Amino acid sequence: MKLALIGAGPRNLMALERLLAWNKRVSAPNLEIHLFDPAGIAGRVWRPDQPHELLMNSLAAKITLFTDHTIEMEGPVIPGPTLLEWARRSGTTFIKENNYKKANYLLNEIAHLTPESYASRGLFGIYQEWFYQQLYAQNSKTVHIVFHKTTVTGIKRLTHHTYELRFDDAAETFDGVSLALGEGMSQLSTHERDLTQFAHAHHLTYLRTGYPAEQDFDKIPAHSHILLRGLGLNFMDAMIMLTQHRGGRFYRNSDDTLTYQASGEEPKIFAGSGRGFPYHARGFDQKVVGETRPLYFLSNQLVAHMIRHQEQMSGQEFLNYIYSDVACTYYTKLVAQKYTGISFHEFEQAFQKDPLSDHVLDSYGIAKDDRLNWDQLAHPEGNVKTADDFKQVMLAYLEQDIAEAKRGNKTGPFASAMDTLRELRTNIRKVITYKLISDEDYAKDILGGFNSFNSFLAVGPPILRLEQLLALIKAGVVEILGPKLQLATEQTHFVTYSELFPEYKVPVTDVIEARLASIDIRISKNPLIQDLLKTGMARPYELHFKDGSTEQLGAMDVTTETAELIDNDGTPVPNVYVWGITTEGRHWLTNGSPIPSVNDVRLRMADTIANQMMTYSE
Repeated sequence: MKLALIGAGPRNLMALERLLAWNKRVSAPNLEIHLFDPAGIAGRVWRPDQPHELLMNSLAAKITLFTDHTIEMEGPVIPGPTLLEWARRSGTTFIKENNYKKANYLLNEIAHLTPESYASRGLFGIYQEWFYQQLYAQNSKTVHIVFHKTTVTGIKRLTHHTYELRFDDAAETFDGVSLALGEGMSQLSTHERDLTQFAHAHHLTYLRTGYPAEQDFDKIPAHSHILLRGLGLNFMDAMIMLTQHRGGRFYRNSDDTLTYQASGEEPKIFAGSGRGFPYHARGFDQKVVGETRPLYFLSNQLVAHMIRHQEQMSGQEFLNYIYSDVACTYYTKLVAQKYTGISFHEFEQAFQKDPLSDHVLDSYGIAKDDRLNWDQLAHPEGNVKTADDFKQVMLAYLEQDIAEAKRGNKTGPFASAMDTLRELRTNIRKVITYKLISDEDYAKDILGGFNSFNSFLAVGPPILRLEQLLALIKAGVVEILGPKLQLATEQTHFVTYSELFPEYKVPVTDVIEARLASIDIRISKNPLIQDLLKTGMARPYELHFKDGSTEQLGAMDVTTETAELIDNDGTPVPNVYVWGITTEGRHWLTNGSPIPSVNDVRLRMADTIANQMMTYSE
């Protein structure tokens, strides 16, 4: 049996471990497993040699590649260390033995790593390399494991379930394939092409969306005026690359705020986005590994029942369940903290019976200013009239958000509520995957609204990043322009402004797209994806509406539970699996790294794919 894993990041490394675990049970004769990735083990995102300032968005204590007793799977559980545990036990020795370029930074990081630490992306990449080397050492006598540092450019179906993979100038035949391709790059849009041409014609700089570790920030001169378009996670990376990475220093003050000392190499950074505010910070994590809060509305029981009976709810009902669980956490924490004269359990029971109206809040005397205001959360700018006033609103927003995040995700009402929104992800994913809402409601309520709002509320950076942003604003290095950001060209330069304040236009010489590119296989530059589409072995996922119309998304179509690729005729392609961000839209929130002790969906899928690959029969 000969199997191919295309992409050697976390997903296919987990698949490799699961294949080897299953092989101990089924003993496939002459098993060969080949991995392919031009970036090396760990892939592009987690390259060990990337700038050390680039951080993960999850705690080192809550990252793993190993299965545990919570994973609902058929394969054997083979536990192992989390990223934090590995770093403390083996990381120092492994880094020294392998002569990594940034060894001094990495060793210093490990020396100061705590359960509250966000690891560097490079360190997670080294953890993955250690993981791979362990698997190879433990299994290479019985299984032929080969890594190819190259790009697979095509797959040709030979028989019912044998496939020819083309790479370099070679071609080999395989019995099964797992594709975890990562984000990749897409073709230039008309807008991007126009901006690129304008920049070239006037000796300016335009950097399109890309991985922060790969973007050429050195093109940006010191003291130039630049625009970072986007205020999400990529913005935070670009901000750090243009400041701290250039020698600037942040100092912690006695009042726990940060001050920035410039190096003199920074540009003047202007920034903005459609919403106009940076993502909310992740709350200080007070929960032990595996600890979650019960869900009362979009509960495990409700979702399981709907899947079992193939029921649907409306998109509005779905959102009501989500917001009710979030609000329940918020108000119960608020009551426990501020309304100590109220019975916590009595209030919680009353709220669960009527979460959507103000009746319970009124009857228990919850002040208007203490209430969760979804409209205000979605539009923090309120009725601000001028650009100068907006600057004060932004400072207040950052200061409040930092303070709320520091209150913690078990005691702070807002941080706890947003943590519940994160903990709802498993059930939200199931609602989308199993089509528990109609395609119309999915397009309108989720793709058209909730996804962006969820990212703003619950996909934010560590607290440190917002503290650094606030320090940079106060130091005059960064200025956020506001919502509804506009970018235009004028004679020999770019000009940018917020649509709310059109009188305040800022000329800039350089533009960086500091945001994630939308996932769309139809315009992907990945040669393998284009080959699969061209030959009809793959197709984009389509929504089907009740009026007979359809809407094509940029996701690759796969089967609901088994992740099998679906061809142009709507037929599953035997023993070929696609998972991860290439399926974003068919599935929901497919990025992120595996979390221990929470029945993680990525570890479950790794076991499912490995089981199917090892036991496949015609």
